Amino acid sequence: MRRVPLLPLEMLGLIVLALLTSRPGKADDTTTQKDHVQTLVDSANSASDNLGGDLVNANSLGGLAFLTFGLKGDVLQGALDSKKASNPFEAEDFISRLAGNTQSEESVAWCGNNALVGFNDSGSFIRTLLPPSPSPSLSFSFNGWSRSTNAGDSFTDKGILLSDPIPVGSRFLDLFGDPVLRCTDSSTFYYASLATNTTISSGTFSAISVSKSTDGGASFGGAKIAVQMPTASHSLDKPWMAVSRVGGADYIHVTYTDFFRGAPCPGAGTSIEYVRSIDGGATWSAPIVLDTVCGSTPFVQGSQVAVGAVVNATTGVVYAAWESFPNGFGPGRVIKLKKSTNNGATFSTTAVTVSSVTAVGDGRQVQGLFRTFIDLQGLAVDRSTGKTAGNVYITWHDGRNANQDDPFASPGCTTGLPRKYCFGDVLLSRSVDSGATWSPTPIRVNDASPTLKVDHLFPGIAVDDDGLMAVVFYDRRRDSRNFLIDTFVATSDDGGLKWQNQRVTSNNFAAIHGEDLVVNPAYMGDYLGIAIDALKTHDGMIVAWGDNTRGDPNVLATKVKKEN
Repeated sequence: MRRVPLLPLEMLGLIVLALLTSRPGKADDTTTQKDHVQTLVDSANSASDNLGGDLVNANSLGGLAFLTFGLKGDVLQGALDSKKASNPFEAEDFISRLAGNTQSEESVAWCGNNALVGFNDSGSFIRTLLPPSPSPSLSFSFNGWSRSTNAGDSFTDKGILLSDPIPVGSRFLDLFGDPVLRCTDSSTFYYASLATNTTISSGTFSAISVSKSTDGGASFGGAKIAVQMPTASHSLDKPWMAVSRVGGADYIHVTYTDFFRGAPCPGAGTSIEYVRSIDGGATWSAPIVLDTVCGSTPFVQGSQVAVGAVVNATTGVVYAAWESFPNGFGPGRVIKLKKSTNNGATFSTTAVTVSSVTAVGDGRQVQGLFRTFIDLQGLAVDRSTGKTAGNVYITWHDGRNANQDDPFASPGCTTGLPRKYCFGDVLLSRSVDSGATWSPTPIRVNDASPTLKVDHLFPGIAVDDDGLMAVVFYDRRRDSRNFLIDTFVATSDDGGLKWQNQRVTSNNFAAIHGEDLVVNPAYMGDYLGIAIDALKTHDGMIVAWGDNTRGDPNVLATKVKKEN
């Protein structure tokens, strides 16, 4: 197992480079950053007021990082009032002992010898907030990444993902995390993120950005805006991304959630939407709305997108899945899916129901009091040439199999009284007819226990070129009291009917959250990362997870091979 480390020498080089190349007038940077923070505070307060409390709480970490700016404004402004705001030679984690020590929410991309792990990094945010900022535009970033050049055997932390150079017309382009990484060859990698675009003359926009690397993940160019909408009436959240190479061009598919106020709803509403680029991220399509619900209680969230068979520029399969919450955080959740057969130019009119979902914990959080309400975690397509070719798989955590009475559960994972706490299992549904129909009974991926009631959470999925399926997830089976967490990987070579579980953590760890002033206190990550080699040159899979064994949230990664 390899830890994704922070390397002070690399950070020193980045900071020195920024000091040498940044624009003149650095004496005014503190004033500029204070104005910058206040602009975000005002925009966040306006957006939060328009959405209302339930829809604000339905946002991912990245969405909350922006929407709760109003609550953090005094703290951030106070930090900027300090005469010596930071030590540029301090490691990112400890610029502040009270903020900046959280790394989590992992995404993995693997092409040949090069593999990247992207993650949320509050240390990057603090480093870009406090002068001297490494960002030439003084834009903030909540994003980090690490790189392997030996197919996942070891990783080197690459520091902060900067949005610079920012687009023409932008004053600041702030990155707020929720990373998703993908690649099309050993040189070309893409990094999707939540963003806020403060323009010079047109106001502030909630956005999804995509950054591109052409040197195997050693560096990234400036962030490009895939989609943006005014923060006064929209908050874009929870992006997901898939990529494919079509006739020599990179097609990029992005889904996301739009929390909004106004048309087509009389008040607040949410939509799952899709955009694509057919030129490697240079230009982007107008959004396609896949699903919309109106109201301040019901919402849709947690979309996934995956590519199936690609034939040519006009014929190729794209799947988009998401979760519907018709009763808000209460029972009644459903996973839905739509399909495109023309590489995302259009999607089917009617959504297919994949499965009902029973929430885990009390529907908002699980034991240890970290949030887990985004149940849908994985969508993958078997693109092998074997007997399982074309199968589509969806994974989520679900509380239907075990529960206990819990008078403090609210709103609860089941209807009626007594209120229940539902223990999470990793479930999988599969389609063998290109997404038209799905397993009538979902398959349990984690090993079943007749005696233990423990949680299994956050399953990410990948399928290799031989049809081998792999699912990474958090697992509490080694603690009968259901506090301590391990990371497990389950594999299946028969299309998901039978599974073999193996532990990848050396030591289990307790939940850690609420220890970072710039991170939502109930947050311990919304997903884990897993990837197979997209170029089919290496066996196994690379997994990454948030790990608390050092006493704070860090990112760990390792390469796993199927046990015989």
